[in-house]
Amino acid sequence: MPEYYLSLDAGTSGGKAVVLDDHGYVKGFSKKPWSQHYFIPADLEPYGSEFTAEQFWDILLQTTKEAIFFSRISSRDIKAVTATSQRHGCVFLNNEGISVYAGPNRDARGLEVDTEEFMPNEEVYEITGHGLPFLFPLARLLWFKENEEEIYDKIRHLLSIDGWVNFRLTGNYTIDDTAAAETLLFDIKTRNWSDKILTEFDISHEILPDKYEFGQVIGPILPDIAEKLDLNSHTPVVMSAADTQASIIGSGGINTNTLGIVAGSTMPLQLIVDRPIIDPTQNIWTGAFVNNLWVLESNAGSAGDVHKWFIDSVLTPLNVDNPYEKFEVLVLSQPPGSRGVSADLGPQIFSSQSMLSVPIGGGFSFTPIAYSFDAPVDIASFSRSLIENLGYAARANSEQIQELVGYSFDSVFLVGGVSRSKAFIQILANIMNTEIKTYLPEGASVAGTLASMIGTGKYNNLNQAVKVISDYSIYYPQEDQSDEYESLYPEWKELYQRSREDE
Repeated sequence: MPEYYLSLDAGTSGGKAVVLDDHGYVKGFSKKPWSQHYFIPADLEPYGSEFTAEQFWDILLQTTKEAIFFSRISSRDIKAVTATSQRHGCVFLNNEGISVYAGPNRDARGLEVDTEEFMPNEEVYEITGHGLPFLFPLARLLWFKENEEEIYDKIRHLLSIDGWVNFRLTGNYTIDDTAAAETLLFDIKTRNWSDKILTEFDISHEILPDKYEFGQVIGPILPDIAEKLDLNSHTPVVMSAADTQASIIGSGGINTNTLGIVAGSTMPLQLIVDRPIIDPTQNIWTGAFVNNLWVLESNAGSAGDVHKWFIDSVLTPLNVDNPYEKFEVLVLSQPPGSRGVSADLGPQIFSSQSMLSVPIGGGFSFTPIAYSFDAPVDIASFSRSLIENLGYAARANSEQIQELVGYSFDSVFLVGGVSRSKAFIQILANIMNTEIKTYLPEGASVAGTLASMIGTGKYNNLNQAVKVISDYSIYYPQEDQSDEYESLYPEWKELYQRSREDE
């Protein structure tokens, strides 16, 4: 008899619930957008952002009920529950476990805080592997301390968003290393809360959650939640990982020297390494992975967002049937180079020290060939150039990681919503001139299933559990197109650099 597991995902764009079987296949799925519910607090335009915790919790419960319904299984057959979420978002709770602040990853109120009054940014980076501080929960804590002291005095618990979901499920305050490393309160080398940062920034250790490992049982689901969802009363809730790392795990990438490309709303690239490598240029982030491993991250920024924007803005208004399928056809109808059209729109070459920089140029560019009679520019040229732009950005960010470590990667895994585009996968393989492995776009949910199977004793560890992921799709580079991209890629980099010369 198959076994079933429930994975909750509090993402940037929406709340999602997925029911999967013990082979990692999706049986039921529901997602509801919630980014429209983010709001900007007074006096924090345009960079502040919050959400109402109770509203988002209700959305997660609704998607859970729908996913179970669509799976056509009995809710009592669900063996375990996990949660993952967007990184850098956080929830602050009072002594009663009630939210006094809930903010997504886009909340940049930390810009108003001068963290260097407490510690130089370079030293923070050396300890945490991350910069600039304004993005992270540390800076938000300081903002409340300086601007909303009444709220700050009520803060008793700092949780990642998935930690908050797990709290709502179990009543326990927990976090794993992958999420802890995104708080700017975590020593990436020792994999413990940084006493130095806590002391220098005058933050109490008491507000920090207990650390749990991937696959470790947090506790049984609370009786009232079990009743609402019609789950067994002692259904275990199991620790998973932050969404980027979870996505890579759920694509099958768990070994060192594996590059994971998570092409969702944004496109972080992470290389799994066996030690905490700190970039001397401080361009790349160093984060935590499971199994006592680390990751090096070069984040390309907007990917799925710009992909969706183009389709919704250009194809959907034309009343095209199945606009995403039409987009695929348009992309594949064009040769490498998109008949002289180049795009610099959305993704970036990551630098954690210049994340506030805005390019002075960008958009679509044309070469003289674009106007020729034999190969006129049309919507297909723009479509392919947009996808090539994503591929070029992925290559540039992967090369930045490769330059730091000094060696090539053993394997490359692609996951995330944009991996539904077969055209993108093939073009990416051609641009990077390497094999690309894909499994399911819902990699983070698959990782939740792997964690659940470890937590319930079906497997002893992740190395065993990951073997359920076996039927990869592998895309091989096409030699003729890869050769063309070897000359086109430097042209894109030149265009990219030119639009940023005066930053």
